Amino acid sequence: MSENEGQVAIEVGVLLHQVYSRATAGLNAELRPMGLTSRHVSVMFLIRDGVETQRDLVAQLGTDKTGMVRVVDDLERLGHLTRTQSARDRRVALLRLTAEGEAELRLAQQRTKAVADELFGPIGGDDLGALRSILLRVLRGPAAPAPDSADAAAGATSG
Repeated sequence: MSENEGQVAIEVGVLLHQVYSRATAGLNAELRPMGLTSRHVSVMFLIRDGVETQRDLVAQLGTDKTGMVRVVDDLERLGHLTRTQSARDRRVALLRLTAEGEAELRLAQQRTKAVADELFGPIGGDDLGALRSILLRVLRGPAAPAPDSADAAAGATSG
């Protein structure tokens, strides 16, 4: 990486942090009346999408175990998820959203749509898809495969 690329990478990191901070503040403001935070809703999305254990949630979100226990405890106390013992390993609890949790997640999506629209509205469409693709590649790391031709074509036409 050249010196200029290194500087750009630092600036991108700072920008990502600023976007994260703005998004989190807006999401938390919308979710507060529901007794939820953006962290609760992130966990609910991951469980809905198939993540089954606290260990996997910690790995997916890059967070600490103690904090994740608190979030899962909160969601269970609110009636949004259940923990059941795994048949394969009694030490592992499997997480599932309850019907109430699924309904609350849908409501959270509705409440936070305006935050997403405000945050990402200026880029929209193809650029938003390209940003998503780039961020996924960053998260996957250096072993990530090159984008397919459709992603490459979208990136070439969105600049």
